[in-house]
Amino acid sequence: MKVAVEEISSVKKSLTIEVPEEIVAKELSSAYTDLNQRVRIPGFRPGKAPRAMLEQRYAATVEEDVIRRLVPDYYRRAIQETGLRPVDLPTIEKIEMKKNAPLSFTARVEITPPISLGATTGLKVARPKMEVTNLEVDKTLESLQEQHAQLTACPEDHRIAEKDFVVIDFQGTMDGRPLEGGSRQNQPLQIGSHTMIPGFEEQLINHLRGDRVKVQTSLPKDYPKAELAGRPVEFEVTIREVKQKSLPALDDEFAKDVGPFTSLDELKVKLREDLTARVKREQEHAVKTGLLKQLTEAHAFEVPASLVEQELREALARLEQRLPKGVTLEQAKIDPLAVRKEIEPSAREKVKGRLILAAIADQETLTVAQEDLDSALARTAQELKLSPEDLRRLILSQDGSLDVFRARLLEDKAMDWVVSKAIIE
Repeated sequence: MKVAVEEISSVKKSLTIEVPEEIVAKELSSAYTDLNQRVRIPGFRPGKAPRAMLEQRYAATVEEDVIRRLVPDYYRRAIQETGLRPVDLPTIEKIEMKKNAPLSFTARVEITPPISLGATTGLKVARPKMEVTNLEVDKTLESLQEQHAQLTACPEDHRIAEKDFVVIDFQGTMDGRPLEGGSRQNQPLQIGSHTMIPGFEEQLINHLRGDRVKVQTSLPKDYPKAELAGRPVEFEVTIREVKQKSLPALDDEFAKDVGPFTSLDELKVKLREDLTARVKREQEHAVKTGLLKQLTEAHAFEVPASLVEQELREALARLEQRLPKGVTLEQAKIDPLAVRKEIEPSAREKVKGRLILAAIADQETLTVAQEDLDSALARTAQELKLSPEDLRRLILSQDGSLDVFRARLLEDKAMDWVVSKAIIE
């Protein structure tokens, strides 16, 4: 095998790879022998057809099959021989296969950039001052109280007010005709939540349970169906239920209801512990972010475009996952191109930071042992409320292997190493 490497840039290489003629001939011979056993040529018994006849009929198919086997195999050999570290799949070009000649092709590939590490120890960073106050504990307790609130029916003569909860039926019409998608039965709604279109909820205030109300308003100017945007619409609304939120008393009984606590004071102690743990995590994150920023600013190198593109795709996927189920970015009026342009600098910096941490891991010979991997899988599985086996299967179905997960663990180890060598003020 012959390999010639052409440098396009510090992270882009072009490999011209030549597979020896005898290897190509051997693969072709094997392919035609196999083909001879499978095809039926009139006048010849199975396996006895002349190769020349097979070549006349099936040369293109056989050559394509041989190329499909040899190219990936010899690309891998070339990568091993040259010591290059690809970060993405190659682009294969200029495949040439002629009779009684070597097979040649070109592989364009992006690689891990060469990084000459500067100072990685003795970096100074300030740990942000954070503390848990009594006010924060009280706010967390109030939030927990809200979570355990119950809705109770209002008296018959109660008139709907802001923050009340109602259950309604409604039918929308436009120009006297039913509005497509403008009707619901038993629709829950909190007044003042701005769930409905502007002007809808306000017109239910002061009405009673059982009232039938005509709500007149206009569709928003950004309504998904442009031909209906901004046009007047009328809703026939029936108020079926009116309820108010009832908060439980903050006492010892409340503490017993929400967890294994014997008193409200004991619950407050646990809330303070949880808040303190969160503050420590935020401080650690701030320290790591500050150190990584110093590292990225101190090292100049070309970042592979394919890694930035991968980070952008993952960021857009995470953004779409936060939308209601089945809603796309376009349906949510989010321009993917605009988002990509906005987050591209941060995506590039994130990739750069990962490459620096990988270089530090190499320099300091840091590794991820099997027990590290198993422990991390167990922790992540617990956070996601999955079994370690189910998490492993999920990762394998998405990434094909645990290599990406292992690489992230190695980055974490490198970051912890930097923190351990830093001066934290």
